[in-house]
Amino acid sequence: MSLRLRLILVFLFSVLTGLGSVVYWVLDELEPRYQEAQEEILVDISEMMATLIANEGVSFSESGDTVIDTHLAERLFAGLAGRPLNAQIYDLLKTEVDLRMYITDVRGTVIFDSHYTDTGRDYSQWRDVYLTLRGHYGARSSDDVPGQSDTKRLYAASPVLYRGDIIGVVSTGKPTHNINRFISQLSTNLLWISLVAALATLLTGLVITLWITRPLLRLEQYAKGVSRGERPALPALGHNEVGRVGKALENMKAALDGKSYVTDYVQSLTHELKAPIAGIRGAAELLQEPMSDARRNQFLNNIIEQGSRMQELIERLLKLAAIEYQSSLERHDKVVLKELITAVCRSLEDYASQHRVSLEYSCDPSLSITGDSTLLQDALSNLIRNAIEFSPPESAVLIGAIQSDGSVYISVKDSGPGVPPFAEEKLTQRFFCLPRTDGSKGSGLGLSFVHEIMQLHNGKLNYHRETEPPATVFSLTLPVE
Repeated sequence: MSLRLRLILVFLFSVLTGLGSVVYWVLDELEPRYQEAQEEILVDISEMMATLIANEGVSFSESGDTVIDTHLAERLFAGLAGRPLNAQIYDLLKTEVDLRMYITDVRGTVIFDSHYTDTGRDYSQWRDVYLTLRGHYGARSSDDVPGQSDTKRLYAASPVLYRGDIIGVVSTGKPTHNINRFISQLSTNLLWISLVAALATLLTGLVITLWITRPLLRLEQYAKGVSRGERPALPALGHNEVGRVGKALENMKAALDGKSYVTDYVQSLTHELKAPIAGIRGAAELLQEPMSDARRNQFLNNIIEQGSRMQELIERLLKLAAIEYQSSLERHDKVVLKELITAVCRSLEDYASQHRVSLEYSCDPSLSITGDSTLLQDALSNLIRNAIEFSPPESAVLIGAIQSDGSVYISVKDSGPGVPPFAEEKLTQRFFCLPRTDGSKGSGLGLSFVHEIMQLHNGKLNYHRETEPPATVFSLTLPVE
């Protein structure tokens, strides 16, 4: 499992767990908190009605007992029933008063019921009446119609006091279906808000994860490029822990490259110098014996030739080493391709004449790229020189450049024998070379040199063989920018 996926899953789990816990707690607390608010209002109404009845609705029977006169409550609710009501409370349209009130005497018998259904019934065992008659706060929640939860009503009671004595109970109640409706709406809204918040949080988590892991992905691509033998530049990783790790890897790479680089070159150079040294040694030993002047001159020329070969080999190897050690271009010139091709071809005209090969070149004057003009000239010169050396006499080497799909292609075409299939993968290997038309061999460093220059320019060295007419084509692919 990738680090990015792990971060996303951990972040998502943490957010959803926290958000889910909060939503569950809020939903669990909604109904009791709503009921508390409604119960508080009912307590106020009950207290107000009990006080009003105690002051205006107390009378005495013929025997002198204190009794509650219910005419005041009857007139009040009769008046409420006749009043029009059209209250738009947000999404709720209220068209009637759904408050219920009943009054009991000191024994708990209902003497007034605003619904006119339970007058005369014994309510002394209902919790609201039972507790209130005994001097405690009484409230209850029950169904008006037993077994039908949609008729559930919340009641709060207050005592009717006369001269400090409890002479009855006033209990007011409201149905809970509006509370349930409010809770349902709020729960739905809360769930939608939670879903939007979760999605927004997930998106934020993705952005944060990308922000955290992008430098790691860049570092991974850099490491893969190094493992493929490329020379990628260390990407921008920021001034943080990842950036410091990247810098440490760059330093480690440079140190390891330096060690293996020296070992590799010493081994390669030693191997390639064996043949010319052996030739010089053999010629020198033969020169110690008596021989004719012509024979002596032949061995001396052989020593000079092998010495020149060693000098060329060392110079090319040093030049290649300097290029391979570069991690990026040191110069960024604007290079006009027509001028580049013309300059290289003119410098090789004499060399081509010695091999009886002509150079034909053409290029759009508007084509240009950015790069190190000296290195590009060296790369093109190597390709054209190889084409000359492998071309048959009285043939032509064609050089041209085109632009396509954001890249420039510089091609060098000759009518030589081409590259055998077994050798195509070895073309850019150091010291690998094929025999020329005259049987001689080169240093085997030219195409390696070209390949390294292309790497520095984010370009590529390509080879293909054309059949009609037969031709060998090497090309340089370079980005326009």
